[in-house]
Amino acid sequence: MLEATDITVRFGGVVAVNGVSLTVGDHEIVGLIGPNGSGKSTFINALTGLVKASGTVKVDGRRIALGRPGGVSRRGVLRTFQTPQVDDRLTCLENVLVGLPGRDLRTLPVAWFRRPAMLRAERARWERAFRALEFVGLSRKAHVEGGAISYGERRRLELARVYAGEPRLLLLDEPAAGLNHRETAGLVELLTRWRDDGGPSLLLVEHKIDFLESLCHRMIVLELGSQIAAGEPAAVWAEARVVDAYLGTL
Repeated sequence: MLEATDITVRFGGVVAVNGVSLTVGDHEIVGLIGPNGSGKSTFINALTGLVKASGTVKVDGRRIALGRPGGVSRRGVLRTFQTPQVDDRLTCLENVLVGLPGRDLRTLPVAWFRRPAMLRAERARWERAFRALEFVGLSRKAHVEGGAISYGERRRLELARVYAGEPRLLLLDEPAAGLNHRETAGLVELLTRWRDDGGPSLLLVEHKIDFLESLCHRMIVLELGSQIAAGEPAAVWAEARVVDAYLGTL
């Protein structure tokens, strides 16, 4: 599904990501872990075109130009952020609709000459957005403004928006950050259900070990921008370099 090769990101003289390569297969969940400052989020930003990078990215075998945010999204690759991107002034339903623009049938000529088709498409967009809220358990708050829901609900709202977008690959940047134990368990259940229903492949950046082990098939470890380990979770945690990276040399 995803093949990233020799991804390198430089900020002036600082190498934030140093030649990192990874793959994510169909319906596979891969964890990208490492101490703070190891380059995880920068790597995700490079894949999605938010920072300049060198290297190659292929989705389904087709090369995607780096540095262009729309390139990967048009191939079915979506993402979330460390801080939930929610517009406090929009309702929950409207926040999901933002991710479903439907521009093809929203022009002035269409409004005049293809109005029935436009209305059908708009109705389908709203139904799709509402189903996404149902999936994450927020249907009762569809018409509540984003600024009036809890932090955990904001996390779920952002997931509803990408769920509605029907991604083939989803990049999750610390989705459990700031969640309590109950909310984290609920997120695991939600992502597991999505996976079992034929959902997208996942590249998951996170610090919570239990969360990672309950979901990931493989994990890749970064330290100071470079990959230091890769493999199944149990094997990765047994690596001396991984222990040193997290706890320091004993």
